[in-house]
Amino acid sequence: MAKKTKQPTPIFGDPDQGTLDQYDNVLLRAKRGALMADAHLGYVMPIGGVMAYRNHVSPVGVGFDIGCGNMAVKLDRKAHSFDVSAALNVIQHRINFGVGGQNPDGPQDHELFEAPEWDAIPNHVRGDLKQKAREQLGTVGSGNHYVDIFQDEDSYIWIGVHFGSRGFGYKTAQGFMNLSQDKEWNDNFEQKEVLLDLDTPLGQDYFAAMNLAGRYAYAGREWVCYTLADAFESVVIEEVHNNHNFAWKEEHDGEELVVVRKGATPAFPGQRGFVGGSMGDISVILEGVDSKASRQALYSTIHGAGRLMSRTQAKGNYHGRDLSQSAIKPDMIYNRLQKMGVELRGGGLDEAPQVYRQLENVLQNHKDTVRIVHRLHPLGVVMDGPEYFNPAKG
Repeated sequence: MAKKTKQPTPIFGDPDQGTLDQYDNVLLRAKRGALMADAHLGYVMPIGGVMAYRNHVSPVGVGFDIGCGNMAVKLDRKAHSFDVSAALNVIQHRINFGVGGQNPDGPQDHELFEAPEWDAIPNHVRGDLKQKAREQLGTVGSGNHYVDIFQDEDSYIWIGVHFGSRGFGYKTAQGFMNLSQDKEWNDNFEQKEVLLDLDTPLGQDYFAAMNLAGRYAYAGREWVCYTLADAFESVVIEEVHNNHNFAWKEEHDGEELVVVRKGATPAFPGQRGFVGGSMGDISVILEGVDSKASRQALYSTIHGAGRLMSRTQAKGNYHGRDLSQSAIKPDMIYNRLQKMGVELRGGGLDEAPQVYRQLENVLQNHKDTVRIVHRLHPLGVVMDGPEYFNPAKG
């Protein structure tokens, strides 16, 4: 813990002043908080922030990608018998990446589409939102969302994925942020913190819809992992799965609190999580431990390595092919990945390894709160990106 703010709250790592200021501002309205070592600026609440409230929830704290999270599965296959290039071809053909993608082969009859929580969505938008959710279930999206192939210390192959609740989660977040500001569901909205009382109808509806979006995100990641395991003619022998943009009702120091983790992984004693580094770095399976530091952190840990520069800084005007203003050049990515032995499909300049911290260094700040169970070396990465070719899109 390198810094303290004016609040008696744990700060892990060395966040920049802008992130600290944003965190302090949100903490003024919370009962407790913590800031993880991968923290950086977000919308209102910093990514890597954890806030605990008494019977209230913050939709802007949970964020737009409700239920964004990581899942990793270990296969009954070892690296010596696994063709990484062929596996990446399968991922590109079976999984849809990008904004607004659809998945006609997805589980559109999933039981979650009959869940009573749909009643929390206003009737006049429910039908369209449910249809969008059906069409996108099992799609990965863009940005830092990915499907990776890893090898662990015993040479077993792992599949790792990172994405959330897609357009369904975004529209749900936008709608409830509007309702919390006395606006209509589809109005333009202002990103500001409004705390919803869970004893009110609006608070109850948001919490129900948020939980539905979290289940939706889980279902999508499970579909991707198990679809690929089957395509690789493999059996899943271990799985690790967590949301990291979500709110949970939890007990801390004898009090029930609503804990919002925005870009933070729950890490209760014995609970495992999958934390990804950059495309050119290790990832880990970690496990929470019981300690004074972990209790202060509200049993939370990092969700990734954390960005060192913004997307705009990294890529400049890449879509227009003017690279003169970009901090990252294409050869920087491929030189790093070649040294690491990683095969990349897709990915933009804004997802280069150089724009992220080194995961081992970030983890050192949390050594008293978690233990590392597996270190996963990347073999292949598939992401959306300017050069990404998706056969499903033609």
